[in-house]
Amino acid sequence: MLFHVFVLVVSCGYLLSAFSLGMPVVESQLKPSFFPMLIGFLSVIFSAILFLREIRTDKASFIGEAREADQASDSDSEKTSDRSAYLIIAATAVYIFAFSQIGYLLASALYVFAVMVIFSNREKIWQKLAIAIVTVGIGYLVFEQMFGVRLPALWE
Repeated sequence: MLFHVFVLVVSCGYLLSAFSLGMPVVESQLKPSFFPMLIGFLSVIFSAILFLREIRTDKASFIGEAREADQASDSDSEKTSDRSAYLIIAATAVYIFAFSQIGYLLASALYVFAVMVIFSNREKIWQKLAIAIVTVGIGYLVFEQMFGVRLPALWE
């Protein structure tokens, strides 16, 4: 549950900081603040849903509605889930620091790659790396080229 609270708080903080970027739409045109606000809003909604589901799940297991056999297998999955949650928190903290130090492209590619490896098996590493690079490349094109939002670069 601690992880869900953390994600909800970070999402709220992100949304609040997105408001400092200005109005998202001016004279029927999208401004650079539109997508950070949209992402922040969706992040708050989805993290709140996950938090509420976690509360409901904890309440159900507390009342005793879950079977003991399920609880034994759940303890293994909870350990894996907790490990993944801590790894994601650590990866996000490193990403936040690295973003301004080494730039958007490298920091984001490494972060996307790390998230994919954390949530899946370690097979097809090269394919996951390629997916991370393509995903970050598309994000770069969208923000730099389409919206004119300058992203931090390694060479600056």
